[in-house]
Amino acid sequence: MRQARGIGAVALGVFLTLTADAPAWGLCNAGTYCGRYESGQCVEWVTQHCDYGTAPTALSYSYGAIAYGRTSGAWGDSYHWGSQAKAESVAMKNCAQHGDDCEIMVWFDRKCGAVVSGEGSSAFWGLGNRAGQARAEAQSQCVNGGGKNCEVQVSRCSR
Repeated sequence: MRQARGIGAVALGVFLTLTADAPAWGLCNAGTYCGRYESGQCVEWVTQHCDYGTAPTALSYSYGAIAYGRTSGAWGDSYHWGSQAKAESVAMKNCAQHGDDCEIMVWFDRKCGAVVSGEGSSAFWGLGNRAGQARAEAQSQCVNGGGKNCEVQVSRCSR
């Protein structure tokens, strides 16, 4: 029994030594995100960087966007793209199939986005780590922005 414990301790020590310098890819949420909102609009952008070398390719395909037509109610979304520009382009293309007044409401990187509309042509967006958080943020922006009968139109996550 004493020998078995010694082997386990050695194996654990080797494992910890081998993994001590390994990059902690999941611990850093690098990217640009909104740090402060006022009246449903981002007024302060924050960029967070990670210095772990080159991240795995799968992490680079994480952009998404939502386009919405305030009058037509048309929407289009996209997710899992390699750039903000591509995510926005695909969302606009998807929205344009249903209306001609589409505009990008929100884009996100390893997050979730949502669009809520109120009466008339009011529309608001929100971000969150989960779809429910994004919907709640957009709903709150609508209510705080004076929107009436605020309704979630679309939400999407991109990881």
